[in-house]
Amino acid sequence: MLLYNLRFGWWNVALSPSALKAKSKANATTYLTILAHIETLMCESSCDFLALCEVSAEDVRYLSDNLNLEDVTLLDLTHTVGRTRFDIAVIYKHSKVKVRHNRTLSKFLTGNTVKAAQLVEVENIDDSKVIYIYLCHWASRLNGDGEAKRITAADIVYNDAIEIMDAGNDVIVMGDFNDNPYDASLNNHLKANRCHDAVKKYPKEYFYNPFWRSIVSEYKYSHAGTAKTYRSGSHKYKQFLGTIWHSYDQIIVSGSFLNNSYWHLNEFRTQILTPEVLLTDFEDSNNFIDHLPVVCEITRV
Repeated sequence: MLLYNLRFGWWNVALSPSALKAKSKANATTYLTILAHIETLMCESSCDFLALCEVSAEDVRYLSDNLNLEDVTLLDLTHTVGRTRFDIAVIYKHSKVKVRHNRTLSKFLTGNTVKAAQLVEVENIDDSKVIYIYLCHWASRLNGDGEAKRITAADIVYNDAIEIMDAGNDVIVMGDFNDNPYDASLNNHLKANRCHDAVKKYPKEYFYNPFWRSIVSEYKYSHAGTAKTYRSGSHKYKQFLGTIWHSYDQIIVSGSFLNNSYWHLNEFRTQILTPEVLLTDFEDSNNFIDHLPVVCEITRV
């Protein structure tokens, strides 16, 4: 049986962070690097929809003008909110999907702006079915109030998404959450569960998070593996009294994708992406790339 699929990717490209004091890494050399990797992700990794974060409006214009791909459109979702900005853009194959911005989810609290998500509608051209996707880049762990902001962002997204799920719609939440799957924002507040059966039983209350699988290395230790790097997750950052590898980049799906409905999650092709050239740049300590991309595939008959 031949299955029809859609592949949704997310990548923090580390070009132009939204923090006011952060310096952009965008230049002719880094642009060429990002362009080459995007082409790999769209072609070799077969992404139909690829969300990017840590980009500016100038970055999006450059990518749009120089991306050597046919049949793709860029949607610029960068804009200022409060004293910060959303730093997200989307590249998609317009022969397969239409993408339109629905709304921005943010909240001003005690003098701070909490950037929760950008909500987009993705319409599959083949059947006109719409999937609602929340694009998130939550507060950094480098700030003292980051955890509270991430929890607040999770509450905002969940309360908004629950209404869409109650109406019988498919929902995907993707992003660089700056939290691991087991952290409070995702596990308790977004209710992104690791248990298939719980999500299948309560599909309009829980999300399913396939990236729980990424928090442990796929490599198993033995005497023969002493020199191996036990990579897990999408980001390498030495945490005080904690771990080195983190699964901050995740794609989370509503229970409708697990319940014999129209679309089905394909976990066999939902993963962290490690094309050889991109992985080489990621592992180079002198390179600016510090996140690996992630992808989620859904299928239908």
